[in-house]
Amino acid sequence: MFALPKEINKIIKTIEGSGFQAYVVGGSVRDELMGLKPEDWDLASNAPMEIVLKLFPQAITIGEKYGVVQVTLGQITADVAAMRIDGNYTDYRRPDKVTFTDQIEEDLKRRDFTINGMAFHPERGLIDPLGGQKDLRNKLIRTIGDPQERFTQDPLRILRGIRFAGQLDFDLSMETFSAMKKTASLLEQISMDRRRQEFEKLILTENAAKALRICVSTDIMPTIFGDSYPPKGKQDNGDLSVLIQNMNKSRSQLDLRMALLLLCFEKQKALKIVEEMNYSGDMAKKLAAAQNLMIDLYFATDKYSIKRLIYQQGEDIYHFLDNVAKQMRNVYDMPGYRIESRYYLLDEIRKFKEPIFIDQLAINGKDLIESGIAEGEQVGQFLNMLIEVVHKYPGLNTKPKLLKKAKDLKKPWKAKFRNIHFIR
Repeated sequence: MFALPKEINKIIKTIEGSGFQAYVVGGSVRDELMGLKPEDWDLASNAPMEIVLKLFPQAITIGEKYGVVQVTLGQITADVAAMRIDGNYTDYRRPDKVTFTDQIEEDLKRRDFTINGMAFHPERGLIDPLGGQKDLRNKLIRTIGDPQERFTQDPLRILRGIRFAGQLDFDLSMETFSAMKKTASLLEQISMDRRRQEFEKLILTENAAKALRICVSTDIMPTIFGDSYPPKGKQDNGDLSVLIQNMNKSRSQLDLRMALLLLCFEKQKALKIVEEMNYSGDMAKKLAAAQNLMIDLYFATDKYSIKRLIYQQGEDIYHFLDNVAKQMRNVYDMPGYRIESRYYLLDEIRKFKEPIFIDQLAINGKDLIESGIAEGEQVGQFLNMLIEVVHKYPGLNTKPKLLKKAKDLKKPWKAKFRNIHFIR
């Protein structure tokens, strides 16, 4: 039935050669049954952690309380976990107590969904006491045991279930859906970082539009976007109801899809969401740029304005904004002439090597100092003025012309009124 990698077979044989059991479990079995290549390999064994570590000297412990060891053979890495029965949950995340067991069926009962509650052994075949194979055939997401109890134990399972629906294009069983809706507010007991990470996986699935529709219908959106949700109807740069239907038309890239979502909110609320979701660094910068600069990109209709935007914000931000605009075109079926126009204008800028940044000027700070035009802090000010001039008149980018222009700008009134053009 399965064609397990030789490394996985070797791990199983090594463990069983010492008198213990080992099975492939969870998503690895699910993916194999669906004809997919597993991204991760998980094994369950009744071998004590100390035995597994002794059998595989290169292995590392990644979960001592739960007896989880990570084993790497060749190009394959597998998590080998002790078969166990979970006790009560009081922190909405992990069981307070676990009991190790020799019965694979007992281990499978503690798992989240039936499609993840199967095991496979090279000789004993498929072990499926919970109907996971049937739910796979019916394309159904169903919890193991009482769904409300499962989601109360660990509310993050709600987002995981929705992610599986988007990833596999499955539906939720009615009981599972109803329990998600009843327990949705419990997600607020989970740290924002864990909520955000699971939501990010969800919106990157192949059927993200379906997953987002489930998010709306199960009332989990406020646990992600806080009291800023729902947005007040259509915004200048986005319409959530349309986006949710058409998210699959956008590129499956996290920063782009998050930007599309946040553009459906009023600017101040969107920036508040960025902060509350604990985004920082490059991601926070990009999401803020989408809120603040899409209008500047929209009006960048000539080479001068494009060069100014790139100079002021950097090439990375410019290209990010341009990619957001492309996704908006796909999602909202917008005309693409502005995108195409910017592409040709930027192509011309590069073709004719028109300067965008100060280091592309024909002169530098040393030239200004040696010519007696500027010194100290004035050097940077003059270079900034000169690059702006060259953005508009790229033909001036020669050393003689720029030195002459710098001397002209040195005159106070010319520097003050350099951007004012008088009409005769």
